[in-house]
Amino acid sequence: MIGSPEWVARTGGALSAWDQVRFAAQAVRRELRRDPRGAGAVLAADRVPPSSMVAQRIDAYARSTLPDPLLQHSIRSWLWGCMLAEVDRIEYDEERLYVAALLHDVGLADRPGPEAACFAVHGSRVAHRVVIDAGGTDLFADAVADAIAAHFNVEVPLPWGPEAHLLHAGTHLDVVGLRITELARSTVADVHTRAPRDGFPDHFITAMREEAAHRRNSRAGVLWRLGMERAIHRFHSGTW
Repeated sequence: MIGSPEWVARTGGALSAWDQVRFAAQAVRRELRRDPRGAGAVLAADRVPPSSMVAQRIDAYARSTLPDPLLQHSIRSWLWGCMLAEVDRIEYDEERLYVAALLHDVGLADRPGPEAACFAVHGSRVAHRVVIDAGGTDLFADAVADAIAAHFNVEVPLPWGPEAHLLHAGTHLDVVGLRITELARSTVADVHTRAPRDGFPDHFITAMREEAAHRRNSRAGVLWRLGMERAIHRFHSGTW
C-alpha cells in the first residue's frame, strides 16, 4: 500500500504510473467528501510537551534546524493531532507523536539530493538518525520514521499506528484545513495564537512547487498537479 513501510522500502517514495493513478483517485475522492459542520469541540491549546530527554533534545534540534514557518507548523500539527485524538477517543504515545510532529518536515530543511524520490521519505531517514542520536531506541525511531514517511498520504489508517494516523490528521488539518470544522473557532484561534501562521502558506507553497518540479513522481508532485496550491490558499484565506 502506498506510504507503508514495505512500499517505502521497495520504491523509495517514487510512485509508478499505476500508483500515480490510484493516488490521484484517492485524493479526488477525499476532496469530494465534506467535513461535518457543527459547533466544534472546545479543547485546550495550552498543552505541555513531553518532558523526556529524547523529547527535549528533539525540541532543541527542531528549533535550531527548522525555519520558523516550519517550526510553528510542526507545533500546530502536534496540537491538532492531540486534539483530534480527543475527538476520536484515540489512545496514543504522547512522546512519539510530539517527536514525529517536530521532525515531520525535516526533509524540507535538510534538502534531499536529486537521487531522492520523495522529501517525506528522505525526511523519515534523517529523523530516524536524529532520534537515535537523541537517545531514542530503534523501535521508537522506526515508529517516528514510518509516521513521517506516511504523512503525505491521502489517508493513513489507524492500524498503521495511532501516532502515524494522528500525525497525518494534524498535518493535513494545518495545511489545507481537513477536519477543522470539528474544532471550535475559539480553539483554532488559541492554537494560532500559540503557534502563529505568519509566513507559512508562502513558505510551504514554495517548497512544494520545488518538490513537484524536481520529484514529479512523488506524492507531493501528484498533489501539486491536482491543485494543492489552490487548496492551501483557500484554507489560509479563511474561506472554510
